[in-house]
Amino acid sequence: MEEAINKFVIENFGLSVFMMCVIIIGIVFISVWSYKIYAKVKHIDDLPCNLHQEKMNELDKSVIRIETSIRFLTKELEATMKLFQRQHLIKDDGFTQSKSPLSITPKGWEMVKELGVDKMFDHNWIRIESLITDNVKDKNAYDIDNFCIEQAVVYPEKFLGDSDIATLKADAYEKGDSLSSYMKVVAILSRDRYLKEYGISQVKH
Repeated sequence: MEEAINKFVIENFGLSVFMMCVIIIGIVFISVWSYKIYAKVKHIDDLPCNLHQEKMNELDKSVIRIETSIRFLTKELEATMKLFQRQHLIKDDGFTQSKSPLSITPKGWEMVKELGVDKMFDHNWIRIESLITDNVKDKNAYDIDNFCIEQAVVYPEKFLGDSDIATLKADAYEKGDSLSSYMKVVAILSRDRYLKEYGISQVKH
């Protein structure tokens, strides 16, 4: 896992630096703001009672603004990271192409037949089906697609057995490919079969 993270950082160094700067700026901003609030609290304690309540009300409003800002910053960072992660995961490789939705190329289908990925998939389908059903709250094509791609690439063991993954790793090593390229194919197979079996129409995204 650590190796995969290091590889992602190296391949996306500019993005990593940018996101780190955003996080640091956010932390500094919130820390300074929190310190000012603390200073106000100390000052309020020395005020007469009639001013004490008034200042405390102002302080409560400031705290609410801080909490709102923290939630906003957290959601923005989460949305940005998901966007960049999505762009990284769906970039074109030999087996898949990033049209909408992500699809398997002729070369990808050749790999499926050559390594027996279709048989691996069929053998693990019951587990994959339960995984999607239990973890995707809104059963629509968009969320199912996102879940399959993100989970299969990061957690291949959730979709295939150890011997299956070993077979894919051996082929990836021999051909100089990454395991994620193979797992994206598994993700697409999972998505398409689930949508078909549950009668969920594919939407453009």
